[in-house]
Amino acid sequence: MSNLLLSKKVRFDLPAKGALEPNDRDDPLAYYYHPLVGFLYRNRIKQALSLLSLPYQSVLEIGYGSGIMLSALASISRQVSGIDITSDPQRVKANLKKLGIDASLVKGDIVTADYLSESFDLIVAISMLEHIKDLDPLLNKIFSLLRPGGYFLVGMPRVDNLMKVIFSLIGFNNIAAHHVTNYGQFLKASSGKFTLVKSAKLPLWAPEFMSLYFNALLRKSG
Repeated sequence: MSNLLLSKKVRFDLPAKGALEPNDRDDPLAYYYHPLVGFLYRNRIKQALSLLSLPYQSVLEIGYGSGIMLSALASISRQVSGIDITSDPQRVKANLKKLGIDASLVKGDIVTADYLSESFDLIVAISMLEHIKDLDPLLNKIFSLLRPGGYFLVGMPRVDNLMKVIFSLIGFNNIAAHHVTNYGQFLKASSGKFTLVKSAKLPLWAPEFMSLYFNALLRKSG
């Protein structure tokens, strides 16, 4: 790994509009380019990436969607992989290749995926865990896939009635059916397997009870 990579910070550069494709009708890709809503969508990723300490040998993103984060992750790792339960890996891979990004992508459920144990030193799950009611099987799997001392980067939105209103304003009228776990529940569920290293929230100035989004970097315990 070069000295340049050791010293650089992680950048998130939004690809040109149209370079990536939404993976389904619920994919939030279009919101990244929105003049107002896009600020939150872009900055949740920028803030999450700012928590990382470089470098990494092998990174896995769970829920890669359109592939919007994979360019940034590829820039800080020798190997970048992704798994998503709905996305078409060949289509995403083809779009990324046009951007000069090579990633190993599959379609499937991370809980039943056949990755080798202790094969990643960073696993990333941004805006994914809030969709999972029972976190234990997922956290057990992530724990098994991380190398000793490996890191787990998480991003989650606030989950409550205020967010129902906010999401309805941008077209998501049934968000309560999709967002079933909040950040506090995640921290409690993960506490036996992972140690919280760093955390941040959006907006930066807001007290926690007013925050709209939470990012956290955790380390595999033991």
